[in-house]
Amino acid sequence: MGRHCIAVIGGDGIGPEVVAEGLKCLRALSAVEEELEFEFREFPFNCQYYLEHGRMMPPDGLEQLGACEAIYLGGIGSPGEVPDEISLRETVLAIRFHFQQYANVRPCRPLAGAAFPLTTCRPEEIDFVVVREATEGLYAGIGGRYHPGDAKFDELAARVPAVRSSREVAVQAGVYTETGIRRVCRYAFELARRRQGRKLVTNCTKTNAMNYGMVFWDEIFTEVAADYPDIEHERRYVDALAMQMVLDPTRYDVIVAPNLFGDIITDITAALQGGLGMAPGANIAPGGISMFEPPHGTAPDIAGRGTANPLAAILTAELMLRELGEAHAAERLHDAVAKVVEARQVRTPDLGGSASCGEVGDAVVAALGGLV
Repeated sequence: MGRHCIAVIGGDGIGPEVVAEGLKCLRALSAVEEELEFEFREFPFNCQYYLEHGRMMPPDGLEQLGACEAIYLGGIGSPGEVPDEISLRETVLAIRFHFQQYANVRPCRPLAGAAFPLTTCRPEEIDFVVVREATEGLYAGIGGRYHPGDAKFDELAARVPAVRSSREVAVQAGVYTETGIRRVCRYAFELARRRQGRKLVTNCTKTNAMNYGMVFWDEIFTEVAADYPDIEHERRYVDALAMQMVLDPTRYDVIVAPNLFGDIITDITAALQGGLGMAPGANIAPGGISMFEPPHGTAPDIAGRGTANPLAAILTAELMLRELGEAHAAERLHDAVAKVVEARQVRTPDLGGSASCGEVGDAVVAALGGLV
């Protein structure tokens, strides 16, 4: 254990509310875990900052964040005030790309007492992780919009007949590098090796329809798999995998996927956990500065009401503790959340209760043995 410097970005909407509860739990842990200390440095990088300064972060914003061990983010986005393509690209994606946080990690470990949509298995039978490549693919921002007379327009018209009758055409290109594919696949196999129980890596692509990027991805995946003879591996098309995740999620251990596909299937994992308010997430830069953010977004429709579910943010803090090498503290926090959820007494409206965001955070702190 030791002292950890954490950059805190509350962000927009419910972000500051849920992050406050995560920090409350981390402070409670530091009070009951010997030699565990935190220094929290808060940064006002959000849409309000953009409205005041014309940018989401100052020119040295990434450098400021880089002075810390990890980044704890509540959520970014304020639709109607700042276009999502600006707020997301100038903060979340900028941070991911700059620090090479290439492994977006989304564990699916449903808790007893949370809403569970399946009747074919029990929550405790499900324990898998989706590893989503997070720095390239279709999110690389490469492409353009073209009109008749543009050379690119004519080139596209020769391949896609509908282009000729269109006033405009947009191209969104996916970029898949050998380095990017190899490192995220290797991360998935290493994670499978560390996990208890079945050791299986499932490759999620769409090779039958995407003849360049996905074929290349599959080739690199196969090469990496050969270095891990102790780990089972398999390939699944994303559509078939999405169906199977609903029919029998118990069969999976680690799933590795390109950026877009991983983004989509992790909403299935959230549903299995009781909703986005229960789903943690992390953007990992192995050996570097990682960012931890609950994937539920900013939920502007309930912002400021005090009814947001903070458990995704608290469980995200658990992931941060694990990455910082604080496994004991992380497990203690997970157990406290599990105890609160299973008791079914302090629940926010999304879980069918009437408790406030702060009351749920207080319940977790009490379960940790701290003072509210």
